[in-house]
Amino acid sequence: MNHFEKYESYIPFDLLIPGNFLVAFLCLTVIVIFRYFFLTMLFYVPFYKRQSYWSQKRQIYNKLPDHKAQIFEIKWSLVSSGIFGISGVLLGVFWQLGWAEFYLSFDHYGWTYFFLSPFILSILHDLYFYLTHRMLHTSWMYRRFHSVHHASLEPSPWASFSFHPVESIIEALPIPLFSLILPLHPVIIVIYLTMMTVSAIINHLGFEVMPLRLQRWLISGTHHSSHHRNFKSNYGLFYTFWDRLFGTEYESKKSPRPEFH
Repeated sequence: MNHFEKYESYIPFDLLIPGNFLVAFLCLTVIVIFRYFFLTMLFYVPFYKRQSYWSQKRQIYNKLPDHKAQIFEIKWSLVSSGIFGISGVLLGVFWQLGWAEFYLSFDHYGWTYFFLSPFILSILHDLYFYLTHRMLHTSWMYRRFHSVHHASLEPSPWASFSFHPVESIIEALPIPLFSLILPLHPVIIVIYLTMMTVSAIINHLGFEVMPLRLQRWLISGTHHSSHHRNFKSNYGLFYTFWDRLFGTEYESKKSPRPEFH
Protein backbone atom coordinates (compact mmCIF):
# COMPACT_ATOMS: atom_id res chain seq x y z
CA MET A 1 0.00 0.00 0.00
CA ASN A 2 2.88 2.37 0.74
CA HIS A 3 3.85 2.30 -2.94
CA PHE A 4 0.54 3.96 -3.87
CA GLU A 5 1.03 6.67 -1.26
CA LYS A 6 4.23 8.06 -2.78
CA TYR A 7 4.34 10.91 -5.28
CA GLU A 8 7.29 9.31 -7.10
CA SER A 9 5.17 6.24 -7.88
CA TYR A 10 3.09 8.37 -10.23
CA ILE A 11 5.44 11.13 -11.41
CA PRO A 12 9.07 9.93 -11.41
CA PHE A 13 10.52 13.02 -13.13
CA ASP A 14 9.98 16.71 -13.79
CA LEU A 15 7.17 17.06 -16.36
CA LEU A 16 8.03 20.71 -16.99
CA ILE A 17 11.15 19.61 -18.86
CA PRO A 18 10.07 19.26 -22.55
CA GLY A 19 11.90 15.96 -23.07
CA ASN A 20 10.27 14.43 -20.00
CA PHE A 21 6.87 15.76 -21.07
CA LEU A 22 7.30 14.05 -24.45
CA VAL A 23 8.36 10.74 -22.87
CA ALA A 24 5.38 10.86 -20.49
CA PHE A 25 3.04 11.65 -23.40
CA LEU A 26 4.32 8.70 -25.46
CA CYS A 27 4.13 6.31 -22.51
CA LEU A 28 0.62 7.35 -21.55
CA THR A 29 -0.58 7.19 -25.16
CA VAL A 30 0.73 3.62 -25.44
CA ILE A 31 -1.04 2.73 -22.18
CA VAL A 32 -4.32 4.29 -23.40
CA ILE A 33 -4.10 2.43 -26.72
CA PHE A 34 -3.30 -0.87 -24.98
CA ARG A 35 -6.19 -0.40 -22.55
CA TYR A 36 -8.52 0.45 -25.46
CA PHE A 37 -7.62 -2.67 -27.45
CA PHE A 38 -7.43 -5.00 -24.44
CA LEU A 39 -10.77 -4.01 -22.92
CA THR A 40 -12.55 -3.83 -26.28
CA MET A 41 -11.34 -7.29 -27.24
CA LEU A 42 -12.74 -8.68 -23.96
CA PHE A 43 -16.19 -7.82 -25.33
CA TYR A 44 -15.53 -8.06 -29.07
CA VAL A 45 -14.46 -11.70 -29.07
CA PRO A 46 -17.45 -13.21 -27.23
CA PHE A 47 -20.04 -10.96 -28.88
CA TYR A 48 -18.70 -10.62 -32.44
CA LYS A 49 -16.52 -13.68 -32.98
CA ARG A 50 -17.93 -16.41 -30.76
CA GLN A 51 -21.58 -15.61 -30.39
CA SER A 52 -23.66 -17.74 -28.08
CA TYR A 53 -27.40 -18.14 -27.83
CA TRP A 54 -27.28 -15.82 -24.79
CA SER A 55 -25.54 -13.03 -26.73
CA GLN A 56 -27.72 -13.43 -29.83
CA LYS A 57 -30.84 -12.86 -27.72
CA ARG A 58 -29.38 -9.54 -26.58
CA GLN A 59 -28.35 -8.16 -29.97
CA ILE A 60 -29.75 -4.64 -30.38
CA TYR A 61 -29.16 -4.07 -34.12
CA ASN A 62 -30.66 -6.19 -36.86
CA LYS A 63 -27.24 -6.25 -38.54
CA LEU A 64 -23.87 -5.75 -36.87
CA PRO A 65 -21.46 -3.13 -38.29
CA ASP A 66 -19.12 -4.42 -41.00
CA HIS A 67 -15.31 -4.41 -40.96
CA LYS A 68 -15.09 -1.16 -42.93
CA ALA A 69 -17.09 0.66 -40.27
CA GLN A 70 -14.99 -0.89 -37.53
CA ILE A 71 -11.71 0.17 -39.18
CA PHE A 72 -13.07 3.71 -39.48
CA GLU A 73 -13.78 3.70 -35.73
CA ILE A 74 -10.36 2.31 -34.83
CA LYS A 75 -8.52 4.95 -36.90
CA TRP A 76 -10.28 7.82 -35.15
CA SER A 77 -9.86 6.11 -31.79
CA LEU A 78 -6.08 6.00 -32.23
CA VAL A 79 -6.08 9.77 -32.80
CA SER A 80 -8.23 10.25 -29.70
CA SER A 81 -5.85 8.08 -27.66
CA GLY A 82 -3.03 10.55 -28.33
CA ILE A 83 -5.18 13.42 -27.10
CA PHE A 84 -6.14 11.44 -24.00
CA GLY A 85 -2.41 10.83 -23.47
CA ILE A 86 -1.80 14.59 -23.46
CA SER A 87 -4.66 15.00 -20.98
CA GLY A 88 -2.97 12.52 -18.66
CA VAL A 89 0.32 14.43 -18.76
CA LEU A 90 -1.59 17.68 -18.19
CA LEU A 91 -3.09 16.10 -15.08
CA GLY A 92 0.44 15.34 -13.89
CA VAL A 93 1.59 18.90 -14.60
CA PHE A 94 -1.32 20.27 -12.56
CA TRP A 95 -0.28 18.00 -9.70
CA GLN A 96 3.39 18.97 -9.97
CA LEU A 97 2.47 22.67 -9.91
CA GLY A 98 0.32 22.13 -6.83
CA TRP A 99 -2.91 23.00 -8.61
CA ALA A 100 -4.57 19.58 -8.50
CA GLU A 101 -6.32 18.56 -5.28
CA PHE A 102 -4.65 15.15 -5.13
CA TYR A 103 -3.88 13.41 -1.85
CA LEU A 104 -1.68 10.37 -1.23
CA SER A 105 -2.72 8.91 2.11
CA PHE A 106 -5.73 6.72 1.40
CA ASP A 107 -7.52 7.76 4.61
CA HIS A 108 -6.58 11.46 4.38
CA TYR A 109 -10.27 12.42 4.07
CA GLY A 110 -11.53 9.19 5.60
CA TRP A 111 -12.38 5.90 3.91
CA THR A 112 -16.00 6.91 3.36
CA TYR A 113 -14.93 9.82 1.16
CA PHE A 114 -12.33 7.66 -0.59
CA PHE A 115 -15.03 5.25 -1.77
CA LEU A 116 -17.60 7.97 -2.46
CA SER A 117 -15.24 10.20 -4.47
CA PRO A 118 -15.54 8.30 -7.78
CA PHE A 119 -19.34 8.57 -7.52
CA ILE A 120 -19.10 12.33 -6.85
CA LEU A 121 -16.70 12.66 -9.79
CA SER A 122 -19.06 10.68 -12.03
CA ILE A 123 -22.01 12.98 -11.21
CA LEU A 124 -19.98 16.09 -12.08
CA HIS A 125 -18.56 14.43 -15.16
CA ASP A 126 -21.98 13.28 -16.30
CA LEU A 127 -23.36 16.83 -16.11
CA TYR A 128 -20.34 18.17 -18.01
CA PHE A 129 -20.78 15.47 -20.66
CA TYR A 130 -24.52 16.05 -20.97
CA LEU A 131 -24.10 19.81 -21.52
CA THR A 132 -21.15 19.53 -23.93
CA HIS A 133 -22.85 16.67 -25.77
CA ARG A 134 -25.89 18.85 -26.38
CA MET A 135 -23.54 21.62 -27.54
CA LEU A 136 -21.95 19.18 -30.00
CA HIS A 137 -25.40 18.52 -31.42
CA THR A 138 -25.91 22.13 -32.44
CA SER A 139 -25.85 22.39 -36.21
CA TRP A 140 -22.43 24.05 -36.56
CA MET A 141 -20.63 21.80 -34.04
CA TYR A 142 -22.31 18.65 -35.32
CA ARG A 143 -21.35 19.15 -38.96
CA ARG A 144 -17.70 19.98 -38.21
CA PHE A 145 -16.91 17.68 -35.32
CA HIS A 146 -19.54 15.37 -33.82
CA SER A 147 -20.53 13.86 -37.17
CA VAL A 148 -17.37 11.71 -36.98
CA HIS A 149 -18.76 9.84 -34.00
CA HIS A 150 -22.24 9.65 -35.52
CA ALA A 151 -20.89 8.20 -38.75
CA SER A 152 -21.43 5.02 -36.74
CA LEU A 153 -25.23 4.81 -36.97
CA GLU A 154 -24.97 1.36 -35.47
CA PRO A 155 -21.61 1.52 -33.67
CA SER A 156 -19.36 -1.34 -32.71
CA PRO A 157 -17.42 -1.41 -29.41
CA TRP A 158 -14.49 0.14 -31.32
CA ALA A 159 -16.52 3.38 -31.51
CA SER A 160 -15.96 4.08 -27.81
CA PHE A 161 -13.04 6.44 -28.65
CA SER A 162 -14.07 7.33 -32.21
CA PHE A 163 -14.11 11.15 -32.10
CA HIS A 164 -12.95 14.13 -34.12
CA PRO A 165 -9.84 15.66 -32.41
CA VAL A 166 -11.84 18.70 -31.27
CA GLU A 167 -14.41 16.44 -29.62
CA SER A 168 -11.58 14.38 -28.10
CA ILE A 169 -10.23 17.56 -26.48
CA ILE A 170 -13.68 18.28 -25.05
CA GLU A 171 -13.82 14.69 -23.77
CA ALA A 172 -10.31 14.92 -22.29
CA LEU A 173 -10.81 18.16 -20.33
CA PRO A 174 -13.15 17.27 -17.43
CA ILE A 175 -10.79 15.11 -15.32
CA PRO A 176 -7.96 17.71 -15.30
CA LEU A 177 -10.53 20.46 -14.63
CA PHE A 178 -12.29 18.63 -11.81
CA SER A 179 -8.93 17.76 -10.25
CA LEU A 180 -8.57 21.49 -9.51
CA ILE A 181 -11.56 21.49 -7.15
CA LEU A 182 -12.24 17.89 -6.09
CA PRO A 183 -9.83 16.02 -3.78
CA LEU A 184 -8.97 12.72 -5.46
CA HIS A 185 -6.52 9.91 -4.87
CA PRO A 186 -4.50 8.92 -7.98
CA VAL A 187 -5.65 5.31 -7.61
CA ILE A 188 -9.25 6.53 -7.90
CA ILE A 189 -8.33 8.28 -11.15
CA VAL A 190 -6.82 5.10 -12.62
CA ILE A 191 -9.84 2.99 -11.62
CA TYR A 192 -12.28 5.66 -12.81
CA LEU A 193 -10.67 5.99 -16.25
CA THR A 194 -10.69 2.22 -16.68
CA MET A 195 -14.36 1.99 -15.73
CA MET A 196 -15.09 4.89 -18.11
CA THR A 197 -13.60 2.88 -20.96
CA VAL A 198 -15.60 -0.23 -20.01
CA SER A 199 -18.79 1.85 -19.82
CA ALA A 200 -18.13 3.38 -23.26
CA ILE A 201 -17.52 -0.07 -24.76
CA ILE A 202 -20.72 -1.49 -23.26
CA ASN A 203 -22.75 1.49 -24.51
CA HIS A 204 -21.47 0.98 -28.08
CA LEU A 205 -21.37 -2.81 -28.03
CA GLY A 206 -24.56 -3.43 -29.98
CA PHE A 207 -25.71 -5.93 -27.36
CA GLU A 208 -27.62 -5.26 -24.17
CA VAL A 209 -25.65 -6.65 -21.24
CA MET A 210 -27.12 -4.52 -18.46
CA PRO A 211 -29.85 -6.02 -16.25
CA LEU A 212 -33.22 -4.43 -16.93
CA ARG A 213 -33.63 -3.15 -13.36
CA LEU A 214 -30.51 -0.99 -13.77
CA GLN A 215 -31.46 0.47 -17.15
CA ARG A 216 -33.80 2.96 -15.48
CA TRP A 217 -30.81 4.68 -13.85
CA LEU A 218 -27.73 3.79 -15.88
CA ILE A 219 -26.95 4.40 -19.56
CA SER A 220 -27.17 1.06 -21.33
CA GLY A 221 -26.45 -0.18 -24.83
CA THR A 222 -30.13 0.14 -25.73
CA HIS A 223 -30.34 3.68 -24.36
CA HIS A 224 -27.25 4.88 -26.22
CA SER A 225 -28.02 3.04 -29.45
CA SER A 226 -31.24 5.06 -29.52
CA HIS A 227 -29.11 8.22 -29.40
CA HIS A 228 -27.07 7.09 -32.41
CA ARG A 229 -30.28 6.54 -34.36
CA ASN A 230 -32.37 9.51 -33.21
CA PHE A 231 -29.63 12.12 -32.58
CA LYS A 232 -31.75 14.51 -30.48
CA SER A 233 -32.18 12.47 -27.31
CA ASN A 234 -30.32 10.41 -24.69
CA TYR A 235 -27.27 12.61 -24.20
CA GLY A 236 -26.03 11.18 -20.88
CA LEU A 237 -22.73 9.45 -20.17
CA PHE A 238 -23.35 7.23 -17.12
CA TYR A 239 -26.77 8.10 -15.72
CA THR A 240 -30.20 8.66 -17.22
CA PHE A 241 -31.41 11.31 -14.76
CA TRP A 242 -30.03 14.36 -16.62
CA ASP A 243 -32.01 13.29 -19.70
CA ARG A 244 -35.13 12.86 -17.59
CA LEU A 245 -34.56 16.18 -15.79
CA PHE A 246 -34.12 18.14 -19.04
CA GLY A 247 -36.75 16.21 -20.98
CA THR A 248 -34.43 14.60 -23.54
CA GLU A 249 -34.85 10.92 -22.72
CA TYR A 250 -36.26 8.78 -25.48
CA GLU A 251 -36.66 5.04 -25.82
CA SER A 252 -37.33 3.89 -29.37
CA LYS A 253 -40.21 1.44 -29.49
CA LYS A 254 -38.65 0.06 -32.66
CA SER A 255 -35.41 -0.84 -30.92
CA PRO A 256 -35.38 -4.21 -29.18
CA ARG A 257 -35.03 -3.89 -25.42
CA PRO A 258 -33.81 -7.29 -24.25
CA GLU A 259 -35.61 -8.56 -21.18
CA PHE A 260 -32.42 -9.34 -19.26
CA HIS A 261 -33.15 -9.61 -15.55
